[in-house]
Amino acid sequence: MTYLNVHFADEVDPLSRAVSYYVFVERGAETFDAALFAVAMATATILVGMAQLRVRLGARAVVGFGAWCVALVLCAVFPTDNSPRIETASGWIHQFAGASLFVTLPLAGLALARALGTQPGWADTARVLRGLALGGVVLALAYLAARLPDLLAWWEFPGVLDWRAVSGLIQRGLFTLELAMLLVLAVRLLVVSWTAIRAPRRTADGPVLTS
Repeated sequence: MTYLNVHFADEVDPLSRAVSYYVFVERGAETFDAALFAVAMATATILVGMAQLRVRLGARAVVGFGAWCVALVLCAVFPTDNSPRIETASGWIHQFAGASLFVTLPLAGLALARALGTQPGWADTARVLRGLALGGVVLALAYLAARLPDLLAWWEFPGVLDWRAVSGLIQRGLFTLELAMLLVLAVRLLVVSWTAIRAPRRTADGPVLTS
């Protein structure tokens, strides 16, 4: 996604345009779709890894992360419309799936943070995850506010309330926080997994006590 933001900055304004429009630039669709599929697979891998370590995830968190993965795939399979208004079924599916991305992961993160907070070795991760998730909720509300002039086209918004000029920046900030949430979980999962792998080795290599 960083590659798209930098390489196509002249064609898709990162301040005002949503990331979905990268599919309309040359060779942008392949990179954009690959990024979405990769994030969905990474999310599923993290959840499976935590489950294998007997980490309690909680039903709400699992449902939220699952919905996030499904929405990512739908956004990749069904591109938006390259027009001011949504005109096709694909465009509508993309819009609804994209909207769910803004709320499912932050809410799933809050639910998971609540579950992790009571488990040994995960309390610090839970605090960081909660902070990132709360930041995601704030940016999700800000992005919704920025899109209101498009959603309520019949109402003339005063200039101070029209944030469309920075809606793309808000969206990218939200995605950054969401990816940071996944990164925090992935790093902690690697640390815990590596510790679990090395523990039996340390026991086996320990001195043999004789009477």
